[in-house]
This record gives sequence, C-alpha cells and structure tokens, in this order.
Amino acid sequence: MKRLITYCFIAIVFTLVAGCSQDDAKLSEMEEYTGPSFESENVVIKLTEATVVKVIMKGKKQLQFQNGDIEFPEGLEVTFFDENGEKTTILTAQKGFKSATDNLYRANGDVVVRNLIKEETLRTEELFWNPETKKIFTDKFVTVQTLTDIIPAEGLTAPQDFSTYQFIKPKNGEFQFEDN
Repeated sequence: MKRLITYCFIAIVFTLVAGCSQDDAKLSEMEEYTGPSFESENVVIKLTEATVVKVIMKGKKQLQFQNGDIEFPEGLEVTFFDENGEKTTILTAQKGFKSATDNLYRANGDVVVRNLIKEETLRTEELFWNPETKKIFTDKFVTVQTLTDIIPAEGLTAPQDFSTYQFIKPKNGEFQFEDN
C-alpha cells in the first residue's frame, strides 16, 4: 500500500511539473499586448498658461498607450486662443496622434487650419504641431486660401495661430498682393 501511495505521489508531482513547463512555453510564445491601456470618449483637454486657456483639444475617442503615446482615431479639433483668451484659430483633422517621446502632435486626413481673424485657411493631408515651440509645420502639399487667392505649395511652417506662414517650396502661379 505504501508503495502504491508513493507511485501515485510521484505520478502527481511529475504531471504537475510537466504541466507547468508546458504553460511556461505557451507564455513565452504569446505576443506582448501593444493595444491601448485606456480608452476615453468625448474627450475635452484644456491647456492653460497663468489661468488663461490657450488650447482646447476635443476628440470623439482617445486611446492612451503604455508608452505614453495618444491617438484620436475618430477625429481631432484643436482650438487656439490668444493671450486674452480670445479664439484665434481652429485646426481639424480626421485623426490625431501625440508622440510621448518628442511631444509632437500629428494631424492626419483632411487637415484644415482656419485663422478666424484673418479669414485664411490652410488645407493639407498631414500637419505637425509642437506645443513647446507653438509652431505648426508640414512637408506635404498645402493650399492656403486668403480673401483673394488660393496659394499652392510643398510644405509650410507657421506659428500655431496661423497668423503668418512661410512656404518651403512655393508652386508656380499668379498671386495678387496688396500694396500697403
């Protein structure tokens, strides 16, 4: 009887050890999860300086990842304000991304930037925003619509309020300029 109990005990221990090693092998074969850690809906983010709202970001959905990156897969709207808290510029895009490593925002798909004061509009497919330098920029094709002209170019850099802009490679065309 003792011998039977000993054999049963050895068999149970052997089964447990074999089962554990198979589970370890399965665990090592599993891929690491790279999806979002958090998901939020109808997000509104307000950035302030000295109690004055400078930027409001809105997204229907926000995904936050383990590495700190953020994605707005269902559209992004960014509203910029001046030092008095007055709305100056609105940026919209089909998608938005924020890189945690370099603190850059990237807007993709039908990107539109409207300066509400000058009534000028920028259109492109991709645009970056650096909140530290307060600049927007792209190396992609852009069009800028003023009150009198539509100006095509390859690439652009501007302050985030889109009050002025500099083209990287202006395209050939005719433009009307006002003499001051």
